[in-house]
Amino acid sequence: MTVLFEPTLATHTTLECIDVSESIRFYREVMGLATLRRLKMAAVFRGTNGLIAASVQVPRPMPQPLLNFYTRPVQDRVQVEAVHAAVTAAGERYGIRQITRLAEEDPARFGVGTYGFYLQDRDGNWWRVEENDGPFGKVELPVDAEPRDALVAAGPISYVTLECRDMHKTIRFYREFLGIDAEQQGPHYFFSRGNGGVCVIGVEVPEVMPQPVLNHHGITLRGDPAMIDRLRDSVVRNAEEFGVMKVLPATSQHGSYSFYMQDLDTNWWEIEILEELDPFQQTIKDGEWTEETAAAMGARFSRHSV
Repeated sequence: MTVLFEPTLATHTTLECIDVSESIRFYREVMGLATLRRLKMAAVFRGTNGLIAASVQVPRPMPQPLLNFYTRPVQDRVQVEAVHAAVTAAGERYGIRQITRLAEEDPARFGVGTYGFYLQDRDGNWWRVEENDGPFGKVELPVDAEPRDALVAAGPISYVTLECRDMHKTIRFYREFLGIDAEQQGPHYFFSRGNGGVCVIGVEVPEVMPQPVLNHHGITLRGDPAMIDRLRDSVVRNAEEFGVMKVLPATSQHGSYSFYMQDLDTNWWEIEILEELDPFQQTIKDGEWTEETAAAMGARFSRHSV
């Protein structure tokens, strides 16, 4: 029996940005992620494996540690090197803050041994580009997906990383509180496949970097608002036992009914039901956001000027 006592799925992640228009440009033209939804102060993107990432505009994004990175795989070492050269040449144009050298990652650090590199975008968020042989196995890389001509060929978000203070307590939190899988893989890190959703590597560090609510991870369930209210009551009752730091009120927003909570590692989670669409269809199932598809989906998906 878990605290979130309904079947859960880790479906999405959210990052802060300085300017949503520039964020869209970076995600599309550099990272190869399709734009699904554009709002006045936010945008939603999707990898080709269906995983959702959102970018929310704030005045001053909070600093992010390297171990909160997102991973975009490419075909092989040759393509990794080609992408590294292209990103380096375009770094100033896209405001990229840092690009590391090409190297094989040391698997003793957190279970990743692939050839690749890291980059820090203009908002301070970290990304890893690596050969398609990551810790969760090879993933499907489409040949001709949108957006075309991105510096990193359009493809999936294969996994993300998160910091934790005490791996064993965090594994228990994942399993018994969130109701998602988590297995220790090394002396100080664990893997989670998000019950078939977002894959996560949790890495124990001496001191975590506190996270803002807009850098959160989404847990989606099927049900109604009353179920979310019952789950929130369950979270409040069990918060002290599992080290949950904050639980916010439930609200309706962006087509979902949800509440946010901050875990023992300061990471935030949105517990939601999607009232209008399926978890992996938060906007448009196939194809990118366009004026036509926005109009077809209704005013909620229409463009807003920034």
